[in-house]
Amino acid sequence: MTGKTTGRQYNAVIIGLGKMGQGFDYDRSDDAVIATHASAYIRHPGFELVAAVDHDPLQRKRFEVKFHRPAYPDLTSLMALHSPEVFSIATPVESHLPVFLDIMQHAATAIICEKPIAVTAQDGHRMWSLAEDRQCPLVVNYMRRFEPGSMEVRRMVRTKELGNVFKGSAWYSKGLLNNGSHFIDLLRFWLGDVTGVEVMNEGRRWEDIDPEPDLCLYFHETPVYMLAGREESFSIGKIELFCSGGIISYADFGNLIEIRRTCPSPLFEGYTILRPDREIVNTDLKRYQLHVLEGLYKHLTTGAELNSDGRSATETLEVIDRARGQLYKGVQ
Repeated sequence: MTGKTTGRQYNAVIIGLGKMGQGFDYDRSDDAVIATHASAYIRHPGFELVAAVDHDPLQRKRFEVKFHRPAYPDLTSLMALHSPEVFSIATPVESHLPVFLDIMQHAATAIICEKPIAVTAQDGHRMWSLAEDRQCPLVVNYMRRFEPGSMEVRRMVRTKELGNVFKGSAWYSKGLLNNGSHFIDLLRFWLGDVTGVEVMNEGRRWEDIDPEPDLCLYFHETPVYMLAGREESFSIGKIELFCSGGIISYADFGNLIEIRRTCPSPLFEGYTILRPDREIVNTDLKRYQLHVLEGLYKHLTTGAELNSDGRSATETLEVIDRARGQLYKGVQ
């Protein structure tokens, strides 16, 4: 992904130059961590970063100093001088819909939108249906769907390499919409549709806005218990899938993936235990944004399926809306 390409190259712009736009890896000059749209566009040979938009003059200046491209206060100013094909929306979630609608006034080849796709599933549905009508691929940045380690877990689950998944647990912090949606979306990627949502404990609200309930998500006959941590104590993001033939442990937000298979007990005849050794699944989560771009590039050039799009992201938001409905309205 970091070499030269002889194929098509797409001009790209970023709208929003905060943490995901350029901030998380701004002070890095290597490619060991590729955590922002700006760094990914610079390093993927299939894209040419041409400009950016942010209302904050300090962020625009930072972008111009590091990337040697112009930055503008609004999309209208940018479009007067450039003809981008791919747009990244890296603005706060409440602005995703209006920014998306602004982009739709132009001839966009593809759009990458930060997660969650919108504040409500209704807005998300409006976005992906319009994108489909315009035949404009809309990638939603649930980056774990594109990361090789997460994709290997999906393969193992779908092929039942460790047998059937009969139960799961997950921990998240920093709000159901903000961080919890990552793990709901990832569980859906691995296990399929959520067929039931039960709020077990109302919990609190992150920054008095984003709820942090304990949930039970049902994937047909498989329950996954999703529990809220406390961000001010420590960040947490982990999933364990209990299978008839072992355990899949997705720890440290996906930086560590371990497999423990079953074996007969050497001490007690007729008993089955977990083997003491752990298999490590290779991950590349620290360069997640590069994998997202690679997924989009393959879709644009070969027609490969997108692992995350507007439709799948809206379905994840619908699960969150079902939980919020129980919290706020008593809807079951």
